[in-house]
Amino acid sequence: MMFNLLRSDLYRLVHGRKFWVVTASVVLLTAGLLTTLMLLGAATGAAQTDTDGVTVTANATSGLAASARMMDSHTAMLSSSGMGGGSMLAMFVAVLAVLVVMDDWDAGFVKNLLAGRRSRMVYAADRLLLSALLTAWNVAVAIASLELTCLALGVRFRHAESLGTYLAFCGLKTLGVITFVMVAVALAMIARSKAFGVAAAVLVGAGVMGSLLNIVLSMIAAYAPWVGRLTPWLPSNTVKLYADGAGLFATTAGGVSLGMPVWAHALICFVGWIVLSVGATLLVNRRRDVC
Repeated sequence: MMFNLLRSDLYRLVHGRKFWVVTASVVLLTAGLLTTLMLLGAATGAAQTDTDGVTVTANATSGLAASARMMDSHTAMLSSSGMGGGSMLAMFVAVLAVLVVMDDWDAGFVKNLLAGRRSRMVYAADRLLLSALLTAWNVAVAIASLELTCLALGVRFRHAESLGTYLAFCGLKTLGVITFVMVAVALAMIARSKAFGVAAAVLVGAGVMGSLLNIVLSMIAAYAPWVGRLTPWLPSNTVKLYADGAGLFATTAGGVSLGMPVWAHALICFVGWIVLSVGATLLVNRRRDVC
């Protein structure tokens, strides 16, 4: 039953305008921004050091400056692109997911659907799974557009990661964005309000909610020190732990957080928040009236 419902939802989503508008926005946000920054860096010239140790300004009149076409690694490029939680990408996808989920209530579709004795738990799980798939699609589009842009501009990389490291890094970045989106969708489904859901998507996706929680927890920690231990497990703080693939998968002291590798900390944090969001949504909507 859930598979048929999900297939119907995907069909309606792909044949709708919101899906392709956000997909196009993701491409412009990633590839367009990267190209613009490179062109601006090339046009203004780049400071370089010649063989005699003298700092000079590169002549960029013939195209992109050499330094503008050089990046540390593929994973560093993906990190510096603003992909992940607390970013425009997460905010766009979270807003789209909330609109897709809440459209059923506005159109009365969910009332007719559940009148056919479909389980509320199945329907809620379907909405959450659809949001996760929608997020994974847009993150994949963002990664592909960034890599193709670098290829088209002739960008070179100082370090080359192994395929396994690169895929693991992309997987963890995707999981991070899914976490932010799932939190926003869970709040929307619990409140059952499109306006509240969109506001939550903007605040959560852009990282504003994380900053506010940091302030609140810091104030409470002044009276209850143990509360300060919770702040490293906020998704908005977790995404700041790694800047590139080397830091994320390093086994040295620089790649350790709370006594564990950074990637393990991030994985536990993201999975924990996803489970919490799904559990809260299913629990609240288990016997709730659909009206």
